[in-house]
Amino acid sequence: MNTEINVEFCIYGDELNPDEITRLLELQPSLSYRKDDFIRDNGLMKRLEGCWEINTGYAPSVDINDALSKMKEILDEKTEKILQIKRTNTFDCKMTIVIKIYNNNVPGMYFSPSTLSFIVNDLEAEMDICTYVM
Repeated sequence: MNTEINVEFCIYGDELNPDEITRLLELQPSLSYRKDDFIRDNGLMKRLEGCWEINTGYAPSVDINDALSKMKEILDEKTEKILQIKRTNTFDCKMTIVIKIYNNNVPGMYFSPSTLSFIVNDLEAEMDICTYVM
């Protein structure tokens, strides 16, 4: 198998209503849930906050910027709405890069100034990188 990369963008907060975020952004989420929803079919643990998430889906790559560019294309025209939603409701945002490394094929991990500016300045989002050696 080849190394795969997925980028996730999440808006999250205590009072988050995923249906409202979907309506405002006119984008279907990849994942969504409300605070106090049960985690999976466990039936014991509840979600601590609500979440609306969109992702690029895993794709073979040796450069994280391929997936980041794909996410930027999805969100580029939505940044003002995202900031309005975030500020009006005191929600937070996070961009997560998830890397599944196969055969020690570690991808390039660098950020161009424009990519960093988009994540940190335009979206006012946190950034996280998760790597899994498969």
